[in-house]
Amino acid sequence: MSDQSETAIPDSHRAQPVELEQDDTVRRAVVRIARVLRDHLEANLPVAMDGRNVEGVHQVRVALRRFRALVGLLRRDYPSATLDEAAARARMLARAVGDARDWDVFMLETLPGLSPLGRAGVNVAGLLLPLAGSLRDGAYARVRQVLGGEDAGWVLHLMGHLADGGLWDEARSPAGLRALEEPAADFAARHLGRLHRKARREGRGFARLTPPERHQVRLALKKLRYASEFFVTLYVPAQKDSRYLRRLAAVQAALGVDSDVLTTGRLLALFDGAAGGEMGHVVGAVTGFLCCRQDATHEAAHRRWRKFRRTPVFWA
Repeated sequence: MSDQSETAIPDSHRAQPVELEQDDTVRRAVVRIARVLRDHLEANLPVAMDGRNVEGVHQVRVALRRFRALVGLLRRDYPSATLDEAAARARMLARAVGDARDWDVFMLETLPGLSPLGRAGVNVAGLLLPLAGSLRDGAYARVRQVLGGEDAGWVLHLMGHLADGGLWDEARSPAGLRALEEPAADFAARHLGRLHRKARREGRGFARLTPPERHQVRLALKKLRYASEFFVTLYVPAQKDSRYLRRLAAVQAALGVDSDVLTTGRLLALFDGAAGGEMGHVVGAVTGFLCCRQDATHEAAHRRWRKFRRTPVFWA
């Protein structure tokens, strides 16, 4: 049997766009969305478990987040033990995959971005890289365990069931079946409007928000973006760009520094006590450096937020 090092590194796969038709019902829209989610997850599971292409873990994480977003929308209108279980299992999988992704970002993006500290005599890479590598290896071992386990199989099976037009048990009642015949455009407008209002509430007084508060804005925007990507083709032709989605993605990206700083702080806390006093010096330098970078990006994020707030929604 060939050693892994002798085999080709597998390619990761981005999700295909969701394409809905204007007369789709909720049930038909779920089928179309679930097909995209299933194909995305199924294509990237072996890549993530192989571990040599870090994009595989990232794509699995995205697929699970999008599945959780779909389940979250459905659970609000169609309470269901099956959907509750789907949310719980997908959350557990996403947590394990997210840990591995966080270490990938830390080693491949965060540490290289700290090179100015090295020029100032702070031994960031020399001290943190070996420790981070060991923790990353442990996170990937966990990824292989959970993605090869029962929970991942269950989630993939449910995705496939929905993609094939099947229903969860609670939706098979007469009331459930009638509810699923609602026009998808009505369902989408109701939920997109709710998520849009929530994001605007979270971002109220944006210029005065603290980094953790801006992080909450980003989380709200993320849910809004997933739902928007599911349903945008009900209102905007598939071959055209949505200005709303472009600006939503832009402000979300600008707020990514807040997320990176919070994640880096959590990872650095895992090094506490290692390498004695030198570690405390390095952690302090890294924290200060990232906080300065965070402050420097705030004005750009505020500009993008103002643009987004002025953008008309596409579903009205």
